[in-house]
Amino acid sequence: MPKVFIAKPVGFCFGVERAIRLAKEGLAKWRRVYTYGELVHNPLVVKELRNLGIKELRNLRDLAAVDDGALVIRAHGCPPNVLLECERLNIRVIDATCPYVQRVQNVAQKLTEEGYQVVVVGERNHPEVKAILAASGKNAEVYPPKRKNRNKKIGIVAQTTIDRNCFRESVANLISLGYNEIRVFDTVCAEAVARQKATMALVKRVDGVIVVGGRNSANTKRLAEIVFRSGKPVVHIVAGEELDVEEWRQFNKVGIVGGASTPAQAVAEIARLLKNFQLPPAEGRKSGEEPLAWRASGGFLQTLSLRPGTIEF
Repeated sequence: MPKVFIAKPVGFCFGVERAIRLAKEGLAKWRRVYTYGELVHNPLVVKELRNLGIKELRNLRDLAAVDDGALVIRAHGCPPNVLLECERLNIRVIDATCPYVQRVQNVAQKLTEEGYQVVVVGERNHPEVKAILAASGKNAEVYPPKRKNRNKKIGIVAQTTIDRNCFRESVANLISLGYNEIRVFDTVCAEAVARQKATMALVKRVDGVIVVGGRNSANTKRLAEIVFRSGKPVVHIVAGEELDVEEWRQFNKVGIVGGASTPAQAVAEIARLLKNFQLPPAEGRKSGEEPLAWRASGGFLQTLSLRPGTIEF
């Protein structure tokens, strides 16, 4: 059996936990709840919400389906026109936008009002980036900007889950272009950075890494990229059923990392498969509560603090 190392933080980040809690509270209060797009980028979580009766809407035309219930804005935020349409249709809104994502939108809006062209360093087609662009006016662009008018003044913000080194390299490149004025706001989420750092430290201690999380999860993909660049074997899976257990048991030391929307239980399940032990409930855990981290001790798992590091067993 390999020695297993789990990188911390693990389990839901603050923004994901908050979004799920708000959606469930809304369901208990109004019975009929919808989300605008996937609430978070993890199919296990989305499936659980669907099983509870929370349905997803895909576009503005679908908003008419929201009658006497409520619409939950996803953790990634939404373009302003969605909120305006909800107001027009008198739709009850539960805003589950992550506060850190909302901060980026607020910064981008303020930059636009002050006459700066906003440049977003991030994934062009990610819902968070689309929402930031929509909040920033028609002149906002995703890095690298197509229009390099050096007489302009630009304001740079980051998608919250982008690799911080990538953000810094992008900023350095924009500075080298000689714009008239540049303002930079490092809006990368501190928790995303903590997971990236934990992954960097983990790869130095293990023979290979299993990354657990949604394939459309930007922050999870960043973790897989970090391992890939290190040259160590890596696999990105959603759940334990996708893992070739026997192949990974051939390693002496295996690392496991989870994305910010990956349930801690999904990470613990990978450890269980590798170590072949039973996974009873954590002592002292409230019903329905998502543990922030897990530790194996005498075959039992218990919750830990969110302090960065690794869990070894």
